[in-house]
This record gives sequence, C-alpha cells and structure tokens, in this order.
Amino acid sequence: MTAPASAEPHIRAVQAVLEAALQALPTPIHAYIGVRPDADSTCVVIHGSTGDPSGSLGDRFADLTVPIQLTAVGTGPEQAAAYADAARAALLTASLAVAGRAVWPAWQTASQPVLRDDTVQPPLWIATAQYSIKSNPA
Repeated sequence: MTAPASAEPHIRAVQAVLEAALQALPTPIHAYIGVRPDADSTCVVIHGSTGDPSGSLGDRFADLTVPIQLTAVGTGPEQAAAYADAARAALLTASLAVAGRAVWPAWQTASQPVLRDDTVQPPLWIATAQYSIKSNPA
C-alpha cells in the first residue's frame, strides 16, 4: 500500500507555474504561498490544504486531490480581476511537475465576485477562485 502523498509539493508546483507566468506580465507580480507581504500590494496568494487521499481498496492512498484557492490582489477591481484571469490561464494550461507523481490538469471548482478589502489601508481589491489538482503515483 502506498503512503499518503504530501500536498506541499503540489502547492509548490502551482507557485512555480504562477510565478513564471506572472513575471511575464507587462507589469510583473509575484505568487506567494499563504500570505501577502505588507510591502506587496499586487500579487497572487496561493492557499492550499493537506489534500484528500483516495484510491482503490488495494491502494487506498494512491491518489491525492489538493484543493487550492488563488487570491489575486490589486489596487483596483479591474486589476484584481486581470491578475485572477492571468493566474487562471496559467494554472489551467500548465503541466504541473511533482516528483514521483503523475499530475492531472487542474480544474476550477468555484469563484467569488471581486471584493474590496478594507482591512488594509489603502484598501485593496481581491478576486478569489478555487481549483483542484489530482495526482497518482507515477
């Protein structure tokens, strides 16, 4: 029986893909895992989870589905939406590389309208969307 796979390499693979794509924008931004640095008012933040192992009775931990959320942060609603679009395009067309795993193409599972974040000053705008990534042993 396979030991449950770790979600962390999957989340790092998402960060690598997004960082490369977002650095290629006309105004480059960064992709961070878990938190937006105070000094960076425009970025994409990746929130991952521990993942959901599954599989057959013979190998019930072989597969792993990792839900993630991408939060695009901008100084205005149009900017946040544009960064979210760029991140979605990069993630949905990427071939994610995780050592020892065959990774399926990511798919979007939900999204929210662009919202104003008044918890910071000056206020920022955020666009969020949720995705899932599934992998099997390679």
